[in-house]
Amino acid sequence: MKRLLIPLALLPFSMATAADYPAPVQVLIDQGVSVEAKFEAPGGLTAYAARIQGQPLALYLTPDGKQVIVGTMLDGQGQNLSEAQLAQHLPEPDFEQAWAQLEKTSWVREGSADAKRIVYVFTDPSCPYCNAFWKASQAYIGKDLQIRHIPVGMLSPNSAAKAATILADPDPGAALARHELSHSKGGIEPLKEIPAEFQLAVRNNTQKMQELGIQATPAIFYKDRDGKVRQTLGLPRPDFLAKEIAQTSEAN
Repeated sequence: MKRLLIPLALLPFSMATAADYPAPVQVLIDQGVSVEAKFEAPGGLTAYAARIQGQPLALYLTPDGKQVIVGTMLDGQGQNLSEAQLAQHLPEPDFEQAWAQLEKTSWVREGSADAKRIVYVFTDPSCPYCNAFWKASQAYIGKDLQIRHIPVGMLSPNSAAKAATILADPDPGAALARHELSHSKGGIEPLKEIPAEFQLAVRNNTQKMQELGIQATPAIFYKDRDGKVRQTLGLPRPDFLAKEIAQTSEAN
């Protein structure tokens, strides 16, 4: 999983130049940060509400415009000011349209075809976090939960070939399981000749992931208890997986 390279740091002016943003802010944009709003913060600081890999991020520009501080602003009582600032200036993303697009991707189903609860996850065969998510999710898959894995090829030279091999298998779910169970040993062996349709399917999956602004795997889409589509990136905490993603009856 890719991570921001310079968290909680001062970025010097000399690292980049920018036309629309101060240079240190542009450095973060070049690393994949999406700036969505500009506002005035306490202390006379200019601030930006941003996201990295879908997660909210507060950026505070120093008065001379030559450095930016990435992190949390606290007041004299230890209150988190950044949280309220981001809530005000960073609209919650709407993934409702994305859900319909995910349905049209090439995915591998685990769980009952009649399951009422569906979860989508972009997964790369070379991603160790995807493998960890697969292992953790097995306890919840059944008649009530269906997970649709969307194979992409991003992280290694053979990721796309392995993803296409899984899709091309007569039983993609079994092929996915074989791959994940042998992940530490390299996973599934790519086919020597992969049908063009499955190569195209992986390319389309990867393109859709990029169109949705996702730069890391696993990228998980699910519906909360009110039916609103949510997204979470990276390996979820065990309690979050149980209560929010799987929504097991034991967790309700």
